[in-house]
Amino acid sequence: VLDPDIPARDFRVDRDRREAVRGSASLVTNIFCENALELALQFADREPGTTITAITIGPASVEDTLRKALALKATRGVHVRVDVPPHPVPGDVARLLAAAIRKLDAADLVMLGRESADWGMGQTGGLLAEELGLPCMSFVDRLERQPGGGPGLLLRRQTDAGWERYEAAPPLVLTVTNDERNVPRIP
Repeated sequence: VLDPDIPARDFRVDRDRREAVRGSASLVTNIFCENALELALQFADREPGTTITAITIGPASVEDTLRKALALKATRGVHVRVDVPPHPVPGDVARLLAAAIRKLDAADLVMLGRESADWGMGQTGGLLAEELGLPCMSFVDRLERQPGGGPGLLLRRQTDAGWERYEAAPPLVLTVTNDERNVPRIP
């Protein structure tokens, strides 16, 4: 997404297209995707041998987002280099992500932010799950292994009325929301 910390004096809007003009602003990782990465890193801290692959889609200029993920201790980074429109259709993003994921080793968990920080449609996670043929749990803010080291996971999901707790067995797709426990660490 367009860096939300762009100075106001540099921020411009294209009146005809009704969208922000990128200009010299950087593209940065969506905050909710940073929450997802942090949740994955915390899980890996408790589960030695866990591999975390960060994937980004976009032009060469988004490479820094992968560098940041690697600095945070993601195991590897994958850059799907395509020219995407400023506000890509969630279904197109889901198809690109699914194609990249299929080319990698089998994934037990696919984690992404609940929505983008710019347009906030919140559709990519569910569409990605459909593309991959996997179940999806949305608005997850906590993740841990079931006691005793079994293959199942315990998930906590935010709702309008509080939280719900679920047990789930991988593989699955999780959309992650922000919580005081998954604030992104400093690289």
